[in-house]
Amino acid sequence: MKYLIFISFMMFCTKSFASSEVDCKGLLAKLKAECNIVGKSMEKMREFSKDNQTLNQVGDNIGKGVDKLKKKF
Repeated sequence: MKYLIFISFMMFCTKSFASSEVDCKGLLAKLKAECNIVGKSMEKMREFSKDNQTLNQVGDNIGKGVDKLKKKF
């Protein structure tokens, strides 16, 4: 009887810890790429590398950023 209660208690506890909801509240959900800082940083790096694949594109994007700053002032 003790084992049955212990096993049912463990099953209930692991379900609450392992819930990997979209809002990243579960304990194991923090291991998902979209829920931790490493995964978010990698996504930003992928977006940056899509925009800046060659040195020519990097120069153009920097020029556009400078032009935006000049318009503000």
